[in-house]
Amino acid sequence: MSQEKKRSIQPFHEKSFGDIFQSLDSFFQDTFRHLKAPRIIPVYQYETKQEYIIEAELPGAKKEQVTLDIYHNFLKIAVQSEEVVEEKDDLRHTYKHNSRWERAERVIQLPFAVNESEVRAKLTDGVLKIRIPNKRKQIDIK
Repeated sequence: MSQEKKRSIQPFHEKSFGDIFQSLDSFFQDTFRHLKAPRIIPVYQYETKQEYIIEAELPGAKKEQVTLDIYHNFLKIAVQSEEVVEEKDDLRHTYKHNSRWERAERVIQLPFAVNESEVRAKLTDGVLKIRIPNKRKQIDIK
């Protein structure tokens, strides 16, 4: 049997499987591209005798998008933004809807338990400044 006939008898070719796997790979990459892990918020922490201060970089965030949660001595900063763009063209009878959702968060362990009513926070020029009264007391050693 000639080489030509052997090739035509084989039901599958390596190239066919390569194309299928490439198509599947492309499908999954395109489908799940928008699903990302939450972005971590960069923070700078320092302490004075009166306050424990946390500065978090939140460029472009509005205060309505920011949430602060306190549980014992943990502080969670979260930013959630959603953008929806809709375009309607009656002349061409088309409608386009695009949406984008993003979330960033950071959990910080504080050096002491915190009463949430004492915490003050202000967002200015993309920097969230959180001020917590310092509860640490130094003990004099005699």
